[in-house]
Amino acid sequence: MAVSEPHFLPQMPTEESATPATPRPAAPRDHRPRVALVGAGYVAQFHRDVLAEMPEVELAAICDADPERARSAARQWGVAAAVTSIDELADLGIDVAHVLVPPDLHVPVTRQLLELGLGVLLEKPAALSSVEAFELQRLADREELPLGVNHNNLYHPAFVRLLERVRAGRVGRVEHVRVCLSVPLAQLAAGDFSHWMFRSPENIIFEQAPHPLSQLHALIGRVQEATTTILGSRELLPGQTFHDRWLVAARGERGTAEIYLAFGQGFNRWTLEVLGSDGSAEADLGHNLFSWEEKTPWLDFWNGFLAGWRRSRSLVRDAAGGVVRYARFTLGMGRRQDSYFAGMRSSVRAFYDALKAGAPLPVDAGQAAEVLEWCEAVVADAIRGARGKVETLRPSRLPAPGPARPGEVVVLGATGFIGRRLVARLVERGLPVTAVVRRPHSLPPVLAEASRDGRLRLLPGRLEDPAALAAACQGAKTVLHLATGGGDSWEKIERSMVQGSVAAAEAALAAGAERFVYVSSIAALYLGGDDSRPGPALIEDSTQTDPQPEGREIYSRGKMAAEAALLALHRERGLPLVIVRPGVVLGEGTPLQHSGLGLWVRDNHCVGWGLGDHPLPVVDVDDVAEALALLASHAGHDLDGKALNLCTRTPLSAREIVAEMRQATGRDLHFHPRPLWLSQWMEIGKWVVKKIGRRPGATFPSYRDLKTRACVPPFSSRTAREVLGWRPVEDREAFLDRTVRVHAK
Repeated sequence: MAVSEPHFLPQMPTEESATPATPRPAAPRDHRPRVALVGAGYVAQFHRDVLAEMPEVELAAICDADPERARSAARQWGVAAAVTSIDELADLGIDVAHVLVPPDLHVPVTRQLLELGLGVLLEKPAALSSVEAFELQRLADREELPLGVNHNNLYHPAFVRLLERVRAGRVGRVEHVRVCLSVPLAQLAAGDFSHWMFRSPENIIFEQAPHPLSQLHALIGRVQEATTTILGSRELLPGQTFHDRWLVAARGERGTAEIYLAFGQGFNRWTLEVLGSDGSAEADLGHNLFSWEEKTPWLDFWNGFLAGWRRSRSLVRDAAGGVVRYARFTLGMGRRQDSYFAGMRSSVRAFYDALKAGAPLPVDAGQAAEVLEWCEAVVADAIRGARGKVETLRPSRLPAPGPARPGEVVVLGATGFIGRRLVARLVERGLPVTAVVRRPHSLPPVLAEASRDGRLRLLPGRLEDPAALAAACQGAKTVLHLATGGGDSWEKIERSMVQGSVAAAEAALAAGAERFVYVSSIAALYLGGDDSRPGPALIEDSTQTDPQPEGREIYSRGKMAAEAALLALHRERGLPLVIVRPGVVLGEGTPLQHSGLGLWVRDNHCVGWGLGDHPLPVVDVDDVAEALALLASHAGHDLDGKALNLCTRTPLSAREIVAEMRQATGRDLHFHPRPLWLSQWMEIGKWVVKKIGRRPGATFPSYRDLKTRACVPPFSSRTAREVLGWRPVEDREAFLDRTVRVHAK
């Protein structure tokens, strides 16, 4: 189905301080616009993919404050220029910049671009207040420059169909709109509370709610009044409150609305229903389905049948169409048509079509400001209070670290799942600790409290910053390296995991550290067993990394390469290296959907790496932290150049763990055993389809990697037990209490 452009009502007048100049059409352009992406983060990939389908525009530059990220994106996408300063864009002859930076930077970045004479396509939210958005529109009008806002969900295929039906009068007069947006949040599940949307209680509304609120604005106009009830809240960190469920009753210019917003939920549900005087229409935006009901002249029994028949026929047709579109794209017979990308494509294309024709932009900053009025109305009653001022969480200021103390223990990756527990143990032992943190926006309580009373030195830094690493390692006795990085390509893995680890080791060597501990993973080993012998062989600490790394996925290959590079430094330059390989780490703070248990095809359906009936090499996260703390205090060089596996002998299989999770949480969790040979054939089938469709990056699935994921062989972990005196929790019930039943909270 072709996605048509939504119809927008004329802009309504408002107060003098907030009213933009009268919107004027952009000057028509008869040349191919040169475009820059400002911000090379997650959403930039979608903008690039859309622009790649538009030969009438030229993606000419990537601009990002991180020079390596800008260069990496430019290389990956074949873009000629990679810059770190907005001022450089004007010299490159850029016509339009897509602003894709975090929301709190939208206004200053957009203002700077407009003042340089560049047009702008701005990601939502246009600003963090309607007044600022109106001001940006006035500036754009004065400079006679286009300023569009990417409200891409106005072009969601299901919503476009609903809007067309409403505009055609098929539901009569719109009386009420019901919105349900209940979605999971990956950052919340991962404990990444430093993200912008968690820094203030209102930020989640400005980050997530513009999607449904822009649709609501298109249906019933500007907000007149709203009453909000907070249905659920949680404290992410001390002083950092997050409201996860909101219920709003509102009145717009042309109808009323009921809005339910829920974030961090286990079940994804996004629907919008219009109730009119003569019919109704519902868009299921999560599944791209559309249905409707209208009055008929027939008796009630037949009218009821027709309503059900039409609704079911529409749903079946849309569902089948989704399968066909996916199959066509996968087989290379059609372009990408999932609803998110289709909406993004149509929104960006509508902006450039208007630009070329000199027509009014589909959504300008003035119209986006009216959507922001909806956001402000939602938060005002619940958070702002009568005076309209919100207390936001400012980025944490790190206390002055002071000089390094004798015997300093440096922890890289101190805010992570294992790292924050490790810091707690080191501080409890009275050791002088330096923690290197990447994002100081919201520190775990253990770090914040210890830094305030002077027991902990906090330093900002990244593995990519040699100067920060040198400063952190100055005077260090022990360096514990947990910040191993990651990425979705080998280039990123090599840069962050391998080169970053070498940089940390170089800094430790230069500082004269007596021990460098690299936290690797059992994923660096081959765990598929020996097919020539019956029964799995015992995995000893001396077991080498997989001798066939080319048959493994990139995370495992990265761990292997990092270990090899660090061992080379140990042999050639005397790096006092100890490698630690934790097993399947469980505990409070890790997601239920642990990849060590199987492939989670949904957040409550786990397909096993095999039948899932053998004991896994599990370990409690607190026991991993304890082993690392013991290493920090261990005297001598008897462990230099050696590896320690950290796995327990707890008799728990993946099937049993998922069953215990189900009982503890009340979630409808399921474990699906599947033989490895069947999984391999299914993966081969996917590969065949990708090859037929000429999908880039399609590699033949590795049975070696699949066998390793099953984690069949037992581990001895003898060195940690005998040399360090490590005593992990291995009683079955006690282990379940500490690692699985904690999820009942």
